[in-house]
Amino acid sequence: MDVSRHQQTKFVLLLLIFITSLNDSIGTAVSVGKYSVEKNRRVIQTITPVESELAKSIIVCVRRFHGRDDACLADYNPETQTCNIFTSGCCPGNGNDETQTGFSLFRRDLEGLISQPAQDCSFYKNAGQPTGVYTIYPEHVPNGISVYCDMDEDDGGWTVIQRRFNGSVDFYRNWEEYKSGFGNVAGEHWLGNENIYQLTRGNSYVLRIDLQAFDGTKGYVKYFTFTIAERTDDYRLSIGEYCKNNVGEDGDYGMLFNNNAKFKTQDHDDTARPNSLPCSQKLHSGWWFQQYCSTVNLNGKWTADDSIDSMNWQYWNPYYTRGLKKSSMKIRRK
Repeated sequence: MDVSRHQQTKFVLLLLIFITSLNDSIGTAVSVGKYSVEKNRRVIQTITPVESELAKSIIVCVRRFHGRDDACLADYNPETQTCNIFTSGCCPGNGNDETQTGFSLFRRDLEGLISQPAQDCSFYKNAGQPTGVYTIYPEHVPNGISVYCDMDEDDGGWTVIQRRFNGSVDFYRNWEEYKSGFGNVAGEHWLGNENIYQLTRGNSYVLRIDLQAFDGTKGYVKYFTFTIAERTDDYRLSIGEYCKNNVGEDGDYGMLFNNNAKFKTQDHDDTARPNSLPCSQKLHSGWWFQQYCSTVNLNGKWTADDSIDSMNWQYWNPYYTRGLKKSSMKIRRK
């Protein structure tokens, strides 16, 4: 039996033991590795499943759920033998599930850490290592990547892909520099689009962004899905449902506005419009710009001034286009 089949079989057996040990009380829940199961609960019916099929047993449903890396929730109705699998409604505590006698609700843990070889920072978190610089070995990068691992924020295990805090590094760079990365991973830096692509290809990651204004106010947002495409597709951004935030992300004007955008730089940008510069030049930045640019510009100028080309998050009240002092983008395996 190969490793993946063995892990799946082990998970299903563990889940069976826990399910059979649950009593019928409403909302009883247990954790099984990177998953939890609740008896007598289901996903609210206003959320549409990506897959809804007959399943002869709860085990068949569990296997389907476990086999989809993009799935975060599933429920099973034993009366109709229906297995529903969801890729939205992923954030716990958002009122996305409800009581329903007889159902079983399965939820993927968004804070999962890995114990396999050091493919990202969660390996070192599991080993009890502190925040600092480590070498990780994504599957397609045999020589490894030097990265900054944040072991303190939000349970740790975060691989940092962008970090700014003092303006010591100029982020107005060309395509090749953004492709390869620049700065010092122990300080201000961009990890490099090719490195980010290699990290996220074929894997499921959560993105967390931490911000700090010059007056000391802090903000953050988490997205359930984050990945970028390969070089031939200009490192196109794929970003999903936001889980938590206090910076004004509402699905329209935060980073979700940039979903499906290609990466642009001062020498690689087709967003120019009549009487207007391309977005990268207008906003002094390399970023995932749409035709009408972006309401988030975390690679803009490091300045405390109120300026459209500053490092800003425009719908974070009351800062808008006022420059921010700190920004950190970090990812962690689901």
